[in-house]
Amino acid sequence: MTRANSVPLAGMMAEAARDLAAQTELDEALKQVSDLALRTVACDRASITLRLPGGNYETFAATDDKAQQADALQYSLNEGPCVDALWNNGYYRVEDVGTDPRWPQWGPQAAELGIHSILSIHLFTSNLPVGALNLYSTRYRTYSDEDVEVAKIVAAHASVAFARIRAEKDLWAAVDSRHLIGQAQGILMGKLNLTAEQAFAVLQRYSQRSNTKLRDVAVKIIDTRALPADSGTASRSST
Repeated sequence: MTRANSVPLAGMMAEAARDLAAQTELDEALKQVSDLALRTVACDRASITLRLPGGNYETFAATDDKAQQADALQYSLNEGPCVDALWNNGYYRVEDVGTDPRWPQWGPQAAELGIHSILSIHLFTSNLPVGALNLYSTRYRTYSDEDVEVAKIVAAHASVAFARIRAEKDLWAAVDSRHLIGQAQGILMGKLNLTAEQAFAVLQRYSQRSNTKLRDVAVKIIDTRALPADSGTASRSST
């Protein structure tokens, strides 16, 4: 990468990092990453594959239908550079997908879609593979080492955004649940003259007996300002 080219590229990457840091929705964050790939790497279309719980794959942020179709072919055939990049913790660059012997089923079908070259880079969080960034070209292209390095930076943006948004959503969900449970405890403490521990025990008991999530029990108490009928409430003297 020349010094002249590295300066504007660094600026684009820094701007992308700032934009992604402000993004709270996964779909929109990954779309920003796909758009960044189109601006910084020699490709015509891009997509991001994520591995779902259970081992299935799903495409996010495809820049057009052809990228979506090329991804779907890899999933259905369980064959292709995207799938291999995800599981093998690396990257794959292909100059001519139609003749590459590594993917004898996917390659010719992808070529029929008008896709001839691809660069796939794995995504990971905490050393665990979570997906792949797929960069497709309609031309026969030899991706350079510089292309690979830039694509790795773009993929890192996607990995960081994925990990941050997932962690924040889990965190805020947990914080919200704690607040709701605390409110329900306060209602029980006031109505029944219970300690905080006794009020929490009432919530737990009803949750277990009714097979209802503790958070949902708390919401019911907050909404009705009343106790569930079979909560088995305890008095202050009970343990």
